[in-house]
Amino acid sequence: MGYLADLHTHTRCSDGILSPEQLIKAAIEVGLSAISITDHDTLDGCIEIQPVLSSYKIDFITGIELSCYEDNKEYHILGYGVELDDAPLVKHIEDYKESRIKRAEMIHNKLQRLGINISFTDILEKAGKAPVTRPHIAEVIKDAGYVEKTKEAFHRFIGDHGPAYQSKTLYPVDKAIKMINKAGGVAVLAHPANTIEPAKLYKFIESGLDGIEVHHPMHNDTQRKFYHSIASQYWLLETGGSDFHGNREYDYNNFGKEGVAQSIVESIKYHRQHR
Repeated sequence: MGYLADLHTHTRCSDGILSPEQLIKAAIEVGLSAISITDHDTLDGCIEIQPVLSSYKIDFITGIELSCYEDNKEYHILGYGVELDDAPLVKHIEDYKESRIKRAEMIHNKLQRLGINISFTDILEKAGKAPVTRPHIAEVIKDAGYVEKTKEAFHRFIGDHGPAYQSKTLYPVDKAIKMINKAGGVAVLAHPANTIEPAKLYKFIESGLDGIEVHHPMHNDTQRKFYHSIASQYWLLETGGSDFHGNREYDYNNFGKEGVAQSIVESIKYHRQHR
């Protein structure tokens, strides 16, 4: 495969545990040739790394993972090469951060009714400057002694089918694609695995999707072959990455091993320039 690029990673600016600079150092240590920080609904990690990026010998591409919700289902769209100061994108991020706080409040209220007496202030402090996510809430539940592992908090309380689940704000995929493209970026469907119906996938492609994340830890060989065939058929970019967060048992097993050839990074750059 040649030099390996990891195009799906997270820092403490969303729900990871490493700072952007710590992540870059770790990427170099495992031999990655390129990396993209794709934090959930924020560009803070990409912004934070800019002043020191020239000190490290690694190719870097800006990124974000936008949360979408339509037809009672959640989808994630990765945006590569977006301009960090794009006004509409920055405004969307600010608005979405507020909606995440409101969602967290609803989840907190449901937990209270279940007898899980945790502090909403603790949830906000756990998230810090990052958008509030369910992993942050799960950490607070664990810290309070109600579960031993965050995975258990999802299983028992806040997972998609849990009693304290609350859906995200409605935000269609086609809007995310247009948002990313207008910000100068390339829009890629993240980790589709077996959660997306063919008709929905083709709808996203018709909406202007630029690529599919074919290589991801949750994809088995059959899924990789299927999405590779779709990408080839529709001339879409074929991306991939470890989805590294740093706080899960398998993160370090995948980091430095899951990704795509360096040539994909060059393809993303070319795609941006010749849209």
